[in-house]
Amino acid sequence: MEKPRYKNWIPFKLVAAVLLGALALLLIARLLVEKNAVAGLLLMLLAFAALFFGLYILRARTALDDDGGGVQGKVLDGVLRHLARTGWNGRGKALDIGCGSGALTVKLAKAYPRAHVVGVDLWGRGWEYSQKLCEDNARIEGVGARASFRCGDAAKLPFVDGVFDVAVSNFVFHEVRAQPDKRALILEALRVLRPGGAFAFQDTFFNRHVYGDAQEFVAALRPHVTEIHFVDMRRPDYAPGFLNTRVVLGNMGLIWGRK
Repeated sequence: MEKPRYKNWIPFKLVAAVLLGALALLLIARLLVEKNAVAGLLLMLLAFAALFFGLYILRARTALDDDGGGVQGKVLDGVLRHLARTGWNGRGKALDIGCGSGALTVKLAKAYPRAHVVGVDLWGRGWEYSQKLCEDNARIEGVGARASFRCGDAAKLPFVDGVFDVAVSNFVFHEVRAQPDKRALILEALRVLRPGGAFAFQDTFFNRHVYGDAQEFVAALRPHVTEIHFVDMRRPDYAPGFLNTRVVLGNMGLIWGRK
């Protein structure tokens, strides 16, 4: 039986690169220590730090994976839980911004059988995702007729104003390099929503380097919507504690409401 492939938020090639880099540093350090003990020991410490980080992201990858701990899917379920709180009736058009492998798009289509869901993404080289992968996953999950995908940039969405009834996104906005102003980025997402349209955006809102103060960030959006709420999604009960770091779930927050 054909199974969907949603990949992993921590690509295997990243894990492999870190671990191989750590081993290479250890070998170089071993050779260097005979010529320069101080430099060799410093390099060896760096190698052990890289090795520790590599083993950590390998363990995190296993916990996130659908065939491991399944945490990825549970994170996406959190977006849908808060979308339900908006009172959306499940009819009309929904947008998944930065759909990746189509996991949230498919979940949304399955949860709301009267909706058509559009997933948009750039599918850059750094990720193991593609439009075909999304389409295959939607077909396998039985929602291919109500889920479609197109290439587009979250910084300038390829849609006219007010065309969607719902917009969702998960762990995407902080990755958008084309728009460093994240307030403007979310306003762009709101632009394609009809008046009164529902939204649920989950991202690393507690990362002060990206968003500044989370509460101040949400307050700046308030004049542009009729309803907005901010939820601290850190330390979820479905995830093991070691995932609550800045590398994985430690900065997770969610904004939901109506335009």
